[in-house]
Amino acid sequence: MRLKIILFLIFSFYLAILARVYYISIYSHNKYSKLAQENIHKKIYLKPTRGIIYDTNHIPIAYNELRFSLLLKPHLKKQQLNDTLNFINKYLEIDKSKLAKIYNKQNSIYNHKYIAVLEYIDYKKLLDVMPVLIQHSNIKIEPDYLRIYPFKEKLSHIIGYVGKANLKDIRQNPELKYIKITGKNGIEKSYNKELTGKLGVKNVIVNAKNQIIKEINITKPVSSNIELNVDSKLQSYIFDLLKKQNKRGSVIVMKVTGEVIAMVNYPSYDDNLFVRGISTKEWNKLIHNNFNPFLNKAIAGTYPAGSVIKPALGLIAIASGKLNPYKKIFCPEYLEIGNRKFRDWKKGGHGWVDIFKAIKRSVDVYYYKIGLMLGIDYISKNLKRMGFGVKTGIDLPNERRGIMPNKEWKKKRYHQSWYIGETLNASIGQGYVLVTPIQTAVNTALMATGKLPIPQIIKKIDSKIIPTKQKDVLTPTEKNFLPLIRKGMWEVCNAIGGTATRHLKKLPFEIAGKTGTAQVHSIPQDVKKRKREDELAYWKRSHAWLTTYGPYNNPQFVVTAMIEHGGHGGEAAGGIISDIYKKLVELNYIK
Repeated sequence: MRLKIILFLIFSFYLAILARVYYISIYSHNKYSKLAQENIHKKIYLKPTRGIIYDTNHIPIAYNELRFSLLLKPHLKKQQLNDTLNFINKYLEIDKSKLAKIYNKQNSIYNHKYIAVLEYIDYKKLLDVMPVLIQHSNIKIEPDYLRIYPFKEKLSHIIGYVGKANLKDIRQNPELKYIKITGKNGIEKSYNKELTGKLGVKNVIVNAKNQIIKEINITKPVSSNIELNVDSKLQSYIFDLLKKQNKRGSVIVMKVTGEVIAMVNYPSYDDNLFVRGISTKEWNKLIHNNFNPFLNKAIAGTYPAGSVIKPALGLIAIASGKLNPYKKIFCPEYLEIGNRKFRDWKKGGHGWVDIFKAIKRSVDVYYYKIGLMLGIDYISKNLKRMGFGVKTGIDLPNERRGIMPNKEWKKKRYHQSWYIGETLNASIGQGYVLVTPIQTAVNTALMATGKLPIPQIIKKIDSKIIPTKQKDVLTPTEKNFLPLIRKGMWEVCNAIGGTATRHLKKLPFEIAGKTGTAQVHSIPQDVKKRKREDELAYWKRSHAWLTTYGPYNNPQFVVTAMIEHGGHGGEAAGGIISDIYKKLVELNYIK
């Protein structure tokens, strides 16, 4: 028995020796050979240069300038860091405490990458001192690019801006871990994938000192340039018009097929502020400004529609069979429902009115009666079909849909029933109705051509043209009656008594349009004599709309203006729109 135990122990001993020999000679060899190979072969990721954004005339409106970043080796001790910063301070003017704070925030036992403490250093500042700095063992200098927006506040709502990629951005696109910059707003965000591009990879062999001894292969980084439909000359011209006249709001110039060639908001902001990281002071200055310079009012500003919905609503009523466009309806000073008087804007009323006069003179009582004929649900459903209260699909982020109310909407939002008086308010674009300038522009294009365009900023990605799209939303009956609406819109701008005739009849060609005066506060029932808009405090004045298309006989462009607290649409926006059409001729858009 004892012999068997001894033999078993001897056998186990030799078996253990054999296992160890196998582990060292075969398994470990394979394992460490693989590790050694991994240490020798290395991937170096190459950042793509962000694509350039051009306007329609191939003028760069967002591009990159060469800059440099100064990086420090990780895991430096406190004294090492201090000595290194003192060394840098001999050659570059720096805030040592600020740089130390940046370094310590990113430095950890898990981080083995150099830490950027100074970014976007101008090449001229580094030209003489770079050879000295790069000799220091703790310092590395790498090329980088600073995004430049030469038109500043004039194009900021369209272009947007770039900023540092956060964790959410990196989760969506892991390559941003190396690229670090991503689009945060505007076209920079909408087409971020194309502008960012793809990382390149360089496969190399390095020695024990991490020095490259052989380059195996390389895949170059790629990115795309894009071209917009926007004309920077026209954009700048309109911005300067608004600024000179101190008129706050939004102006859109769009081809009837959907190409947006200008989209101006005033006031605005300088998108260059965001590239390096906006300061708390500048940010607070933006977001606490009562005039909302940060808001893209063209697509995200929601305003009472006022009378700009009247052409579309007139078409809906005629096509329903309930309104005879030629029959004159008596329109007194007000329409009384219950104990409330729904007044017309004109004291004494307009008398006998057909659809042409109703559009030309913007007769409120006529549209109150349309509201009673159709009901709010019918109105809401069809105005949405024609572009109001729904997103247009423009290729910019943060578009808002506005509100085109109905009974179900009010029940869901306020848990209340709908009242007839609210239908009357909605029939003249007041009450709960809220629309955006871009919705008004696409609806105007619909009235001009019979097709509802999807507005589009982008023109090309590299050499690939991105075509616009139009939707066929009108019924055959509506298409048959559309010329009547166009005639009414022509009278607004050309006939005696038209609400926009004064400023627009002197153009070298005829245009058609619709004014709107959208109240922002209610007028008490006992007020019989209304104050003029210029007698009201600024914040109580109505918003002023004027939306147009031209030339009338060959519609090519829509020009829509919304002037915040501007009062009457024709007065506030007529001169601006007239100047824009003249500029379109000067720039050879209209011949």
